[in-house]
Amino acid sequence: MDSLVANGRALPYYASIPATLLALAMLFVALRSSQGRATRFVIFAIWLRFILSAFHPITFSASPAGLSYNALGSIFICGLGAWVLKPRGVFDVGLVPFYPILLVIAISGFVNHSVSPMVDMLVKYIYMAVIILAVIDAITETGWDKALGKMFLPFLILVAFQALSVVLGVVKASETDGSASYIGGFNHEAAFSVALAGGLFVLALRQRMSGLAKTALVGMFCLSILLANYRTAIVAIAPLLGGIALIGAWRGVIRAQRMVVIGLATVLIGIGGVAIGSTQQERFADIATVIERGTSIIKPPREFDIDDRHVMSGRPLIWSQYIYGYRDSSPIQHVIGSGPNAWNGVFVVYAHNTLVSALYELGILGVLATLFFWIWMFALAAMAKTRARPILLCGHLSFFLLNMATMPLWQIEGMILYGILCGCTVHAYVSARKYDATKRRPISASTPYTA
Repeated sequence: MDSLVANGRALPYYASIPATLLALAMLFVALRSSQGRATRFVIFAIWLRFILSAFHPITFSASPAGLSYNALGSIFICGLGAWVLKPRGVFDVGLVPFYPILLVIAISGFVNHSVSPMVDMLVKYIYMAVIILAVIDAITETGWDKALGKMFLPFLILVAFQALSVVLGVVKASETDGSASYIGGFNHEAAFSVALAGGLFVLALRQRMSGLAKTALVGMFCLSILLANYRTAIVAIAPLLGGIALIGAWRGVIRAQRMVVIGLATVLIGIGGVAIGSTQQERFADIATVIERGTSIIKPPREFDIDDRHVMSGRPLIWSQYIYGYRDSSPIQHVIGSGPNAWNGVFVVYAHNTLVSALYELGILGVLATLFFWIWMFALAAMAKTRARPILLCGHLSFFLLNMATMPLWQIEGMILYGILCGCTVHAYVSARKYDATKRRPISASTPYTA
């Protein structure tokens, strides 16, 4: 469930164990100060995943039950969540987009005789469903900002462990370019960066927070993502950061000065982007190459020369292998794919693109089901006439970009990120429908709702 090709170094136990004990104390305080079972559950679920990932040399190995300890942890969270969640209808707006993708996974798994990989993939989506529904219930119990404030606390573990990796020099060579990634002793910079992006999402969605505190925390998480040095995450968070800056500027000044401030904020964002691109010019030059070549970057794998194989850390070659593998499969596999996790034993690495992976493993039906899920949640965000709508839309755009060069839906960290984003989206959408019948005006994103 959690295997990646290149593993990072874990922190030495003399650092990781005291840090974990402090994180455990933080968890205890957070749980004691939180109201509602769903809020406590979300805090614990996020906390548990990050702690398990920090000890990946142990937790990624097989347990006596045959599954990895991380997998057992995910199954435990699914079971605990089923007990905590409030009852809701079968056609609850937060559940509808799950049915097509779960059905396609089940059909592909059974037809391709890939039952064990099918269960593995189903557990991940059930895990995400549990997170989404729990986030909705948590906001209903404690309010928008209080719930998000509590959910944010476990993400500080990531920054703390990363700080230890910087101090102790626990570094990982990123991809093939030899650049350094400080990932807090976690397994891979992809999962660690996605987890950090989740913390940034939570920060962006908070509304009742001082501008200075929010700016400082957003800056801290941006620095952490840069230190993790995963190019895909750095590019993907750009829409979210733009939304934070522009919306903050818009709401923070009087109406007469808004256009001036928005213009200055746009210029500063552009300068920041240019600065990052200049300092890491070699790493980001590949993006311009891909844009210039367009669809011509996809070609038979045997036609890739040495230079082509190094573009974007070999992603065009990886995508081509999967796409041509799909083309050469049977007619039925064109429809339902070669089976969940069918890349194992066929390709060296996972597809690094959610849609390319879905095409190979779940066929055209899998691609359609994945797109339906994304479009459904984006549409709910667009119809959520609350103060949260602009940030929700920017968040969904950032998540889409993230999926174009990595696979957050293949990682539990990505399921947490998207689970929080979708849970907030569904809550905001349903809350917006309960408007004041007299004044006919949109209501606050923090208005409670029950499914």
